[in-house]
Amino acid sequence: MAKPLSVGIIGAGPGGLALGIFLKKAGFDDFTIFDREDGVGGTWRINTYPGLACDVKSHLYSYSFALNGGWSRLWSGQQEILAYFEDCAQRFRLAPHLRLNTEITAAQWDSDGECWHLRTAGGEVHTFDVVVSAIGLFTQPVLPDLVEEQPFAGTVVHTARWDHSLDLSGRRVAVLGTGSTAAQILPEIARVAEKVYSVQRSPTWILPKPDRPYTEREKWLFSHVPLAKKIYRTRLWLRSESNISVIENGSDKTQEFRAIALKALAANVSDDELRTRLTPEHPFGCKRLVFATDYLQALTQPNVEVISSAARALRDRSLVTADGGEVDVDVVVCATGYAAADYLGQIEVTGEGGTSLRERWSDGAYAYLGMAVPGVPNFFMLYGPNTNVGSNSVIFMLEAQAHYIVRALRHMRRHRKSYVAVRPEAMADFLAKIDRWMEGTVWTTRCSNYFRTASGRVVTQWPRSARAFWGMTRRFKAADYTFDPPADVPRQPVRSHDLVSRR
Repeated sequence: MAKPLSVGIIGAGPGGLALGIFLKKAGFDDFTIFDREDGVGGTWRINTYPGLACDVKSHLYSYSFALNGGWSRLWSGQQEILAYFEDCAQRFRLAPHLRLNTEITAAQWDSDGECWHLRTAGGEVHTFDVVVSAIGLFTQPVLPDLVEEQPFAGTVVHTARWDHSLDLSGRRVAVLGTGSTAAQILPEIARVAEKVYSVQRSPTWILPKPDRPYTEREKWLFSHVPLAKKIYRTRLWLRSESNISVIENGSDKTQEFRAIALKALAANVSDDELRTRLTPEHPFGCKRLVFATDYLQALTQPNVEVISSAARALRDRSLVTADGGEVDVDVVVCATGYAAADYLGQIEVTGEGGTSLRERWSDGAYAYLGMAVPGVPNFFMLYGPNTNVGSNSVIFMLEAQAHYIVRALRHMRRHRKSYVAVRPEAMADFLAKIDRWMEGTVWTTRCSNYFRTASGRVVTQWPRSARAFWGMTRRFKAADYTFDPPADVPRQPVRSHDLVSRR
């Protein structure tokens, strides 16, 4: 291979930025980071709804190589997190590699040229030797299926596309959903709205989030004693790792956290009937846990009413629920999450034989170490299938994946290879491990969540510790890959159950 490898990265969020930084350090200068937004930050740029904050502590939700001594509080808000990633892009001089306001809509593998063609929404085509998707899980908002029985005269808005011109003062607002987003935005809306309806299909487990600003002494130590913030971050990481057993159905740690959630509910909700309606029936941890500062208190306010029935329809000035109830509303706020299990759903990725990833993933997404798919050469993913860690920071996982991808590219550069694809045997072995490790976790209980596909397979979650993932990715095992393109590739989609059946 005479020329250096060129790399196209889709997404300028935390994962894409980390990969860009590592590529520069490894001497790869021919790379471009595309993003449809007008700046970096990914989900922290797209999401701007009131009350938005991280549910991982600030010092842990940051790069290990770019520790920030200036965090203002334990759990930082959206603007501060966005500013951090913008600063990292500037500090590591990624600007020349950024192609913003550019949405990638399709990626097609060219077997003859052994390269990828990326097509933009504007019709441009960019060619790269290697493509990495860093678009993440939380990019496709899910809107509820509401029947519009009459033209709704009010406003419907999804939190992921927040309209800051929307004035909720004195309005009647329905908030659909009970997840992390609802727990953050509802208290903010309740402060200004005349009436707020919390519309829930089912309640969720709420853990207290004792947020506070860092003291001046703490901030001075973090800013002037480099070892202080490193030790503090390490302690946070170790504490998170120690909670890995919370994903085990019925474990002591699960029962401990469940007791904490019940105690918080009892302390904040004195009304017996309301407390019963806010007590979940599903196993603790089978849905994404919610950490909240003032959500439960907000649900007890005089202007807030909890409706224990899913939203079904809209009429002129009202919302109709599944049990036949009807409430007058001016605004419907959809805190209904994302199509997290629909990986790369908005991008058509076509690999060898003209087979798309959508066809390969017809019964659920899969990828070797969450990064590579057989039959899709020179293509990697960050935050791909089964890499959403349940008890630690996703930033740690993204760094591990980015390091791994750079090691793969260094191997190709060192051995003058222009082609790399994970072997089906390695993929089958990894899937068998995932399914085995998944047994006994709370995610496989009878529980509706975004972790699973319609077939019931958990495709988003990593069923072990973050340390275990780091251990599996710290070396690039060339034996798990082939570096020779096939002579003839039939057009035949390979689904996850086909791979598992080979074990």
